[in-house]
Amino acid sequence: MSLIKTILILFVGVLSVHADRPNVLFIAIDDLRPELGCYGAGHIQSPHIDRLAARGVRFSSAHVQQAICMASRASILSGLRPEKQGIYTGESVSKLIPDVLTLNRFFEQNGYTIASCGKIYHHGSDTKEQFGDAEMTPNKTWTGRGYVTPEAIEKIKLNTEHQRGPAYESADVDDTVYKDGANTRNAVKRMAELSQNDKPFFLAVGLSKPHLPFVAPSTYWDLYPIETIKKPSLRTHPLNSSEYTMRTRGELNNYYGIPYLYEDIDEDTMLTLRRAYYACVSYADAQVGKLLDQVEKLGLAENTIIVLWGDHGYKLGDYGSWCKWSNMRLDTRIPLIFSVPKGMRGAVCDTPVEALDIYPTLAALCGLEKPAHLDGESLTDCLEHPESERSRDVYSIWPHSRDKYDKTVMGYSVKDGRFNYVEWLKLSSGELLARELYDHSNDPDETINVVDDKANAAIVAELAKKLALIKDGTDHDHRFR
Repeated sequence: MSLIKTILILFVGVLSVHADRPNVLFIAIDDLRPELGCYGAGHIQSPHIDRLAARGVRFSSAHVQQAICMASRASILSGLRPEKQGIYTGESVSKLIPDVLTLNRFFEQNGYTIASCGKIYHHGSDTKEQFGDAEMTPNKTWTGRGYVTPEAIEKIKLNTEHQRGPAYESADVDDTVYKDGANTRNAVKRMAELSQNDKPFFLAVGLSKPHLPFVAPSTYWDLYPIETIKKPSLRTHPLNSSEYTMRTRGELNNYYGIPYLYEDIDEDTMLTLRRAYYACVSYADAQVGKLLDQVEKLGLAENTIIVLWGDHGYKLGDYGSWCKWSNMRLDTRIPLIFSVPKGMRGAVCDTPVEALDIYPTLAALCGLEKPAHLDGESLTDCLEHPESERSRDVYSIWPHSRDKYDKTVMGYSVKDGRFNYVEWLKLSSGELLARELYDHSNDPDETINVVDDKANAAIVAELAKKLALIKDGTDHDHRFR
């Protein structure tokens, strides 16, 4: 047999293997809490994410490992827990773990064509490093962090301290005038191109809304008249909570017109912010719909895995606080939906799972051997038998002063399906500063810390042993610095 013929046979063989592998549509949504129609929120209009849930498996108790964009995304995409190698500090993947085999590179190494549109990694430099020319960047039709109206743009100049405009904006414009619409248009176009290739594709699409600022076309604001917006039921910090449980200020305060402390936000502003967030959720949902429509239009539904996830939860005045940055379930819980060709449809899995599980699950679904470094577990059994009862613990961390090791206070959390147990430690010394326990069977909204109740002594001891494992895995010496 000639060398050319041998090479041709091998090449055709590789193509046939690739042809049997499913494509992956990887949809990341920023700051999206699971307040969606398919998660039981009747006041939210999310028909397209609901449509995806109807054709797949929705996880009701999925949690990120750190409730902040940068570290959460780095953890998911690297497959490593954020307390390892300094991921929790929020610095770039290329700086902290430059040699790790990330999810996108894993698929690329296994013969997939990769592409990205929108926010995948938190740091733009990481997205460029990871995807190179396979990253599509839209032409900007907005100013600053996403404003399109002259009124909002003018307020950027007035905010001399942070150079950010208002926390929200509504404009009578097409979806594509804002960033997510432009990125979705690019993703739809790129999907059509990828569908013509012989190789399977891994297309990552990152939607920035509902991240601040809450900017969206007025079409989506109109879905939520201000008189229909309700105040949060939780207005104060949990009873018996510690000084470390919540943050009193953060990202929201950097926007024009927002008071320095969360407690100073008046009721009218609170309701408008909630309305603006809901509008952004529906705007992001509409972009998901365009992606799903393209999958159907191109005839890819029978050979494309779709996974949709949020990078952490969110507070909208809940507990008298805003944004993320805690170990409370409201901050760590995310929407997570897998749609697998010929898989279960319209199913719900109540097993607690971690965002870390996305990487090994996609590897398994595509018939690929997972890398040895992954900390998560494959969820294929959950996807095949979502109704089965399972015992599973999930972990998260929250570091205060994460960039100052001698001052870092690390909060470690373990959730076992009923309890959320948290320990706050001085990272440099290991000194235990505070503990918390929330019993979801009696207190699903986590309003009372019952760690000191004598009746809970045994469960506290059991959960403390589980936390010891994650604490021991933390890089305490800051070698990554």
